[in-house]
Amino acid sequence: LPMGAVKNALQRDGKDPGIMDLNPEKSLKSQTKEEDNGDGPPLKEDPEYEKYFKMLKMGLPMGAVQNALLRDGKDPTIMDLDPEKSVEFQRNSGGKKKKKGKKKGKKTKAEKEKKEKKLKVRRKKLFWNPIDEGKIKKHSIWYKVKGAVDMGKLKYDASEFDSLFTDTSNPADKKKKVGAGDSSSGPKQKKSTQVIDGKRGMNGGIILARLKMEYSVIANMVDNMDSGKFDATQLRALQEFLPTDEEHQGLDSYIKSASTSEEKKKEAMDDLCACEKYMVAMMVVSESASKFDCMLFQSQFECSLKEIVDEIIKLSNACKEVRTSSRLQKLMAVILTLGNHINTGGTGNLASGFSLDALLKLDEAKAFDKKTSVLQYLVKLLKQNDESLIQFKEELPTVAEAGSVMLDSLSADMKQMKEEVEKVKKTAEKEGNRLRREAKEKNITVAELIAEKADGSNNNDQTDYKDKTPMEVFSLNAEVEMNKALTKTDDVKDSYGEVLEYFGEDEKMPSNEFFGTINKFISNFYAAVEFVDKMEAQKLKEEKRAAALQAKHEKKLAAKKAREEAMAGGASEKSAMAASDALSADFTEGGDRPKPTLAAAAAAASLKRRGSKVDAKNGFIAAAVAATKKKAEEENGPPLGGIAAMAASAAARKKSVNDIGPPAGGIAAAAAAAAAAAAGKKSAIEEGPPAGGIAAMAA
Repeated sequence: LPMGAVKNALQRDGKDPGIMDLNPEKSLKSQTKEEDNGDGPPLKEDPEYEKYFKMLKMGLPMGAVQNALLRDGKDPTIMDLDPEKSVEFQRNSGGKKKKKGKKKGKKTKAEKEKKEKKLKVRRKKLFWNPIDEGKIKKHSIWYKVKGAVDMGKLKYDASEFDSLFTDTSNPADKKKKVGAGDSSSGPKQKKSTQVIDGKRGMNGGIILARLKMEYSVIANMVDNMDSGKFDATQLRALQEFLPTDEEHQGLDSYIKSASTSEEKKKEAMDDLCACEKYMVAMMVVSESASKFDCMLFQSQFECSLKEIVDEIIKLSNACKEVRTSSRLQKLMAVILTLGNHINTGGTGNLASGFSLDALLKLDEAKAFDKKTSVLQYLVKLLKQNDESLIQFKEELPTVAEAGSVMLDSLSADMKQMKEEVEKVKKTAEKEGNRLRREAKEKNITVAELIAEKADGSNNNDQTDYKDKTPMEVFSLNAEVEMNKALTKTDDVKDSYGEVLEYFGEDEKMPSNEFFGTINKFISNFYAAVEFVDKMEAQKLKEEKRAAALQAKHEKKLAAKKAREEAMAGGASEKSAMAASDALSADFTEGGDRPKPTLAAAAAAASLKRRGSKVDAKNGFIAAAVAATKKKAEEENGPPLGGIAAMAASAAARKKSVNDIGPPAGGIAAAAAAAAAAAAGKKSAIEEGPPAGGIAAMAA
């Protein structure tokens, strides 16, 4: 803060402002000398002048106090004396003694040093926290940059630097220049009188500057209780800066002291700050605080009432939903049955119902595995029986919002609003009666008197309201709306009472506690659903993995079996080829002999093991030869007889020569015999399969 402001603060607090001219490095006692204050009381305690010093303590400016002294026929310069010394002593000694000046001549060395001290260069300060040089280590950045930059080697404008960061002027000369009232070097600085607290005046000035409206216009609007375009925040701010009783008294005294002429009164008003001017304008408005209350209530009424009505509707809908939800009813029945079965096994002393707080215990109670909660088991039970009950929340859309509604609080808010409506109504009627009397005297209507029309939204076009103020119209309509809201409040109270009775709860249970419990259960329930779904998905994943591993294992076994059978099939083919070679060696008769095939070789091998002679006319071999004759002439391709020959070979290999049973060759030989027996029906040399058909070949 500048020195002048500090000295003004000292003067305001009744202290000597000259104290700031002393050396702050030395004690006060060493720089001041005790003086005889005389036998009388200090000036500030003198009965004749005590009240004027109290005015200073109240915050009145010095000018206002001096005007009060002048008005009372006293010397206003008395306020320039030291308040700690008696009036008699200061008048006899001429006030504060001045030091005798030395004779003009050559200045002493001490005086020169003193002058140089006063004219020393003042520098701007960069308030940083320097590091102690002893703490700077060799590896630190400050050790490395020490002396790295020389200001003298840098390129910069020295005159610019000095003008920005140094000052060689004498502060005393600046004081004289600023304080010179008749200076022609510049316009006179406007003085701002502070009757009220400086901080309060500054805050009020900021608010008023944003409104950009004449204070007299604001006062007129408040007097007529017309909020205009002001919102609730602005009205509340304006109400905050209404003058207090103390401020009212101080401002009133200041204005009266300057009321000797209109010119002086105007000058005194100009010296006031913006907030003080606003206070002066509001001092002429009767019951300004009550009128502000009415305007604030009017600006907030519609929004506040809508909030309360919306809460009532939410609660009413929630009450209806919990009573009519079929899914919730079935779910509660399942929970009751499950609980009884857990507690008693379904027999014995069964519970007929439970309180809502039991819903929250379902998530806390664990099975003996210490993992599965009763609520999780409930979800599994519902999935297996009636999965639609899991979505019971769909029938309770408003319950979540109703959890934050307190019916008791709504009732209290409605009661308070009703009282405020009555208060506004009384204030409006009182002001309306005053205006009607005044209008009657002038033979004009109230609307003409206040030079405004009532707001159309307030039914001012009705004949019943033709001679009422806008605030009266508002209060009447607000009363009607309040009665409607009160009816809805009573209805929802009855509805909630029926809900408590429906669930068997205590009739004193708060609404937020009831719906809060249901909301908490809903949250826990769907958390359990999510957990169960996750576990089931994980179980299904594990089952699929196990099935895949089993299929892979079976596939490996099938491949192994196929390899074994393929190896066995290779051995049969070798046996059949060996039999074919033996057949070729055993043929003794000439003539056309078909080329031995696998079937023929198998038949021959079978007969040979039985000790039979192998020739072309032998039964079994003949059948095989007949079956393969057509293909005998072909040079390429598999041996005729195909699968049948391979089967015959395998049968021949399995049946021992010494065994008792069917002829060697088994089923294959029998099939070949059947084919031979039917040779008359089907020629062996014709195209197509041999007699016996596909069955014979397959065998």
